[in-house]
Amino acid sequence: MKRTLMLLVVGLVACGGPKKNSEHAVVPEGSATPETCCCKSNPMTSDDGKPVYEMANPIECSTKQGECVSEVQCTPQKTE
Repeated sequence: MKRTLMLLVVGLVACGGPKKNSEHAVVPEGSATPETCCCKSNPMTSDDGKPVYEMANPIECSTKQGECVSEVQCTPQKTE
């Protein structure tokens, strides 16, 4: 009986220790994250179904289910 009780106490102590933080920061500390990026998103309201490119904060871009792409894509293209 004492042995079972001792094993139970050891098990509780082992499992009850400090938990590891499994959450990772969106942006690691000390990284050189740009303040703006060329955000490519596909809004449901788009008439032609084409993606929309606009300069935005990376956090705002992610809330639009977008992704930061090369800034060249945000520059207006000359049409002939």
